[in-house]
Amino acid sequence: MAWIDCLELYKDVMDHLNTSTNQTNPSHSPKWIITTVFNHQKCINSFKNLNLIVDLLVGNNSPASKLSTTSGRGLIQLAKGEATPQANMVVAQDGSGNFNTITEAIKASEKQRVGSHRFVIYVKAGIYEEKLVIKQSMTDLMLIGDGIDATIITSGKSSIEGLITFNTATVQVFGSGFVAVGITFENTAGPAKGQAVALLSASNLSAYYKCSFKGYQDTLCLFQNQQFYRECDIYGTVDFIFGDAAAVLQNCNIYIRTPLPGQENTITAQGRIDPASNTGFVIENSRVAPAPDTTLTAGSVMTFLGRPWRDYARVVYVKCFFDIMIDPAGWLPYKGNSAFEKVYYAEYMNYGKGAGTAGRVTWPGYHFLTTGEEVEKFSVSRFLFGESWIPQTGVPFNSGL
Repeated sequence: MAWIDCLELYKDVMDHLNTSTNQTNPSHSPKWIITTVFNHQKCINSFKNLNLIVDLLVGNNSPASKLSTTSGRGLIQLAKGEATPQANMVVAQDGSGNFNTITEAIKASEKQRVGSHRFVIYVKAGIYEEKLVIKQSMTDLMLIGDGIDATIITSGKSSIEGLITFNTATVQVFGSGFVAVGITFENTAGPAKGQAVALLSASNLSAYYKCSFKGYQDTLCLFQNQQFYRECDIYGTVDFIFGDAAAVLQNCNIYIRTPLPGQENTITAQGRIDPASNTGFVIENSRVAPAPDTTLTAGSVMTFLGRPWRDYARVVYVKCFFDIMIDPAGWLPYKGNSAFEKVYYAEYMNYGKGAGTAGRVTWPGYHFLTTGEEVEKFSVSRFLFGESWIPQTGVPFNSGL
């Protein structure tokens, strides 16, 4: 399974390298280069015994260190409440659509699609027990559901079955320009089964509007590229928003669930591996609160804003409502081996019972921002260049901070 995963990652690498050579704006090229570096790291992390694999690859002629990673240097007006576009296909379990499953519709769309316009699949209310892969060739695809907890895509795969984390995902999205509206992405594996991803998104210039992502550990994988989330609900326990995309979560609800006994809740595990990378997570005007279905009681479990999955992890919370007690330290080391001077963790104008910063970590990489000038570089406009592509998705957004 790890070899198969690596093959897919390297197909993506070739595409990104080709894209970097075709950029008219030189400042965009480093983004594609860094993505290839991240994919390479993901591949080698898939193997439990890296030294053995490297020996096989190089015929025992080079040490494993020689392969260590080096750094590289709208369509619709949803915001106005207007009618959604006419669907190219309809999925309905009761037989009233073109297909009974989303898998069938996506497969058929590859053959029926004509031109480069956005292809819309309307998925009627129902529980769809499927594992989906939106391939890299499936660009500008839109899935529209009947709303959170009405249209549900679900599975229960987890790492306990021997799958690498990324292949546990209920839905994997690689094709650029993907848009999802009114859909719940769910992984039902539960807290005892380890990593279990609901959505893995590697789609560049992708947007998710009024969607829900439900799981426990590793719920939402913001794998890579530029992504935008608006008015979405994210449920989880351990590292449940993770990856190395450049992502903004705006006006979202982040719901904390009850973890296994002895576990802490960590909201983010960001994976930036190079200080030159433009990636990171910006969580803006969002609410952090106990999940409505949780048994979490005050003081029973420590909750942290994040921990650094990779040395240069970058996460910024801006104007968020912490409707839950956050551990006074705020941020947690990753397995006791974090590069505290390399991370970039920041908070700006947050409020609520968990927003006090008096006891926060004293790491060199932690920042308590005090001015709008400091935080503006993390706005949708500047961090995602969102004004150039989000309007075409039809998803509403606030460009500045």
